[in-house]
Amino acid sequence: MARRILTKVIAMTSVIDDIYVYGTPEELDVFTEAIERWDMSSTDRLPDYMRMFYQALFDVYTEIEEEMAKEVKSFWVYYAKKAVR
Repeated sequence: MARRILTKVIAMTSVIDDIYVYGTPEELDVFTEAIERWDMSSTDRLPDYMRMFYQALFDVYTEIEEEMAKEVKSFWVYYAKKAVR
């Protein structure tokens, strides 16, 4: 399980890097605000490609949280989310 989680987090980090390389400053401001809020309701101002990624990022961390809850370690996800912000 740890390898799957790590692989997903590394993949998402790579995509975030690409977004920050190719996004416009205005798009990146909105994207950064959405990440800092960590709330799906903040995606309405994002461009389509960022909205799709944000949904995928949210889904990955939700999946990780569910997996960790099975092992009574879901509190670790809080710190992972905080590190992403």
